[in-house]
Amino acid sequence: MEEQTVDELLSLQELDTLIAMLRIERRSLQAERAEVQERFEALLKGESDMRTRVEEVEADVRRAERTVQAGRATLKRLQERAQELHRAREVAAARAEVDAAKQNLDDAETLLLEEMQSHDRARVGAEEAEKTLNEGRSEGEERCAEIDGRLNQLDQELARAEADRRETSLRLDSGVRSIYERVSSGRTTQVLAPLAHGCCGHCFTAIPLQRQAEIRAGGAVVVCEGCGVILHPER
Repeated sequence: MEEQTVDELLSLQELDTLIAMLRIERRSLQAERAEVQERFEALLKGESDMRTRVEEVEADVRRAERTVQAGRATLKRLQERAQELHRAREVAAARAEVDAAKQNLDDAETLLLEEMQSHDRARVGAEEAEKTLNEGRSEGEERCAEIDGRLNQLDQELARAEADRRETSLRLDSGVRSIYERVSSGRTTQVLAPLAHGCCGHCFTAIPLQRQAEIRAGGAVVVCEGCGVILHPER
């Protein structure tokens, strides 16, 4: 290969390496942005669930309050009725009703206290969830802005690198370009390697003397039989 062709191929390899690195970084940032969004959505759901829980407990408290109020009214009515009775049997029955009403009221007041405590816990949990959500929103928006800015830069860098690659590729002979594309699409990530002390500079396979002479003369494109890279004279 002529020296100019080697230079073009090396430039093409550098551009391909750059493009690959930029694409890897872009995929990584896109994945990170998706994770940030997922975390924020999880925080949003958690805060929403806590607010729903507070509303549910508030409804339970209101029901318990109504039960207590009804229990107090029932107890008062039964106590007033008992005071109006005179016959022993009726008084005994009335007192039994009063005692049952007192027990029901005690149970209702105990339940109300428990519901009020549950409401306090739920309210505290909702406040903490809201605080966590706001912090997560602030951090997430900041990180997403950073990621979006870098993604925009990457798109511009990729566009320039891909345009440079097209121009460089078009300057190559079609045959040489085909060989390069075939090698670059293979298993190896390196497409070119120097001939170093009679060996491939990539896999260190010994190169026959005739092939070494062809490489140094620059008359043909020689591919290493060991690893498949394109060989060029050592510089």
